[in-house]
Amino acid sequence: MARHNKLLITAVLIALVLALGVFTFALADEWQQVIIYTRSITIHALAVSSNNSGAVINITITAMRPGSGYVYVASSPLPTAESGTFLSSSQIAALVATYLANQPFNEYNFLINVEPTTLEIGGPSASGYMTVAMWALITNHTLNPDVAMTGMILPDGSIGPVGGLPAKIKAAAEEGYEVVLIPYGQQIYQTSSGQVINLISYGRSLGVDVIPVMDVRQAIYYFTGVNLSIPTISAQALKNQAYINVTRFLWMRIYNRLVSTGAINSTDPNVSKYVDEAINYANQGMYYTAASLGFQGLINYYQDELQNYTVPQLEDLLNQLNSELQRYENALQHYNVTTANIDIIIGIYDRVFDAQQSLSAASQDLESNDISDAISNLAYAKARIETLGDWLAVLNAIKGGAPISKEYLEELTSMYLVYAQSITEYTLSLSNAVGVSSMLQGMSSVTQEVQEAQNNYQNGLYPLALAQSLDVISSNDAMLHLLFTPIINGQVSTQYLVNITNYVRRLAVFNTYEAENRCNLFPMLAISYIDFGNYYLARYKSTGNINDLAAALQLYELAASYSQALYELASSTNSCSAAFTISSIVPINVNNTANASLNMAFNQPMSYNAVPLAVGIALIALAAGIAVFSIKSLKTTSPKP
Repeated sequence: MARHNKLLITAVLIALVLALGVFTFALADEWQQVIIYTRSITIHALAVSSNNSGAVINITITAMRPGSGYVYVASSPLPTAESGTFLSSSQIAALVATYLANQPFNEYNFLINVEPTTLEIGGPSASGYMTVAMWALITNHTLNPDVAMTGMILPDGSIGPVGGLPAKIKAAAEEGYEVVLIPYGQQIYQTSSGQVINLISYGRSLGVDVIPVMDVRQAIYYFTGVNLSIPTISAQALKNQAYINVTRFLWMRIYNRLVSTGAINSTDPNVSKYVDEAINYANQGMYYTAASLGFQGLINYYQDELQNYTVPQLEDLLNQLNSELQRYENALQHYNVTTANIDIIIGIYDRVFDAQQSLSAASQDLESNDISDAISNLAYAKARIETLGDWLAVLNAIKGGAPISKEYLEELTSMYLVYAQSITEYTLSLSNAVGVSSMLQGMSSVTQEVQEAQNNYQNGLYPLALAQSLDVISSNDAMLHLLFTPIINGQVSTQYLVNITNYVRRLAVFNTYEAENRCNLFPMLAISYIDFGNYYLARYKSTGNINDLAAALQLYELAASYSQALYELASSTNSCSAAFTISSIVPINVNNTANASLNMAFNQPMSYNAVPLAVGIALIALAAGIAVFSIKSLKTTSPKP
């Protein structure tokens, strides 16, 4: 009790100091005075106790300016449940709120004071509500006192699923609230015991309007009347000439390899189907998708070739590839990170690590005499390492941009990494709660990537750790949508996934457009993920295969998260106006071996002697560990061409 009172008194004292608007501190043996502007607001979060009864908990949020992008939490007991996702989701709430308010997040600090309670606060279910409150504080708006909300904030601004909704709605009704906002898709709610409840009807029986919201922008509208709806922007508007030139270059490099190796004329259906479809999409101007498909065809061609290798030859190839990869790693160390090239650097680091993993696996396969898997891993590594020079050529062509300090990159990466760790634990806990064991099995690749991100962060590889953290967050976003997809009469509600996918696509296009046009960035990966997501969405519309829809959702989630992270990085360092150029791309190879020159200029039309298009391809993904989900089994795989 004494400790409880001490925490409360401390929080009150902090609030009183902030209310004075004046903060003094000692620096270099002199007292200085800094004016601190503060605003506070109290929200009424919905919670569930250990006996599954609902409760309303007061959370007071204070915004302070100037600040440094910190979020302080005062609570008793401390919010450690569900791996402390309350803490990490509070940081993401601040990030999203400042982004929506068009303000750098590192110009504010936030103090969150949770009313003392016997309930253990730890989950992220109040973070969507806190995002609304933070935005209202920054923009000087008030909240409608008749509205309550539950739902977790995701980095792209969408509202993720939470548990205990019937009890929370009942608690809100008992407290006199007229409207309760819940995450979209959970209006048909299945309890851990298997009971299915229509929460809209349930709320109506209690005198409460239950309204599902996909995005915090919609929540802001119900709380304040301010319309922040996402404008519809054509994905084609993202493809400026620089993007077209870069992706066309990458595709032509893949195409030249397909020609020089003879893969272009392969009669193996595992090769030809990818090659044919790659050429088809290149003719449509979808060069990134074409490069992805051509890359997979190249992998399959190498896999066929390596079937004729002896074990000593495979070991020699392993050593050769390790040496080549090391040279690329060494070359990458000489590049400085800027707002113009960080997107490409992230992509290269991710590919280098990808190749490392494949070579390590191949080494273990050879030691255990698992020749089949060794060949698969070596074929992938060979294709991956051969194309690293193409990405370095793109990096060399990008000039300008504002330098990004290692310290700031470390700070931003740390925040996303903590959230990646927390949301992974949250997904695991929810999977346990609803008894989806197959989802838990599929989470192994995600938890492994979290650990890899932690290791890379500790080793100072911040661009790679940031990329992996964003991958993990996006994978969890998609998994949570899949986990809570309504099931009606034993059938998955594909309409929910279609609506979610279309929404995230619109969000991804908007976020990427903002990064390009509001902050003068080159979000190539985000544009490419949208391009590749469109490919899978078109496949779903043609085949009805739910895996294609899930792949599209994951790619759009990645695009939305990547573009927003890049925007935050640049805007928070006042670097949005930094100019850059992309010169002609010259093929390079750190091994100083001959490279086939591009046989077509950028302004020439392409033509091919293409064989008929093969029907259908296996699920693949480019660059960043794309998780593809099966609704039937809820099992995750992570192919990385």
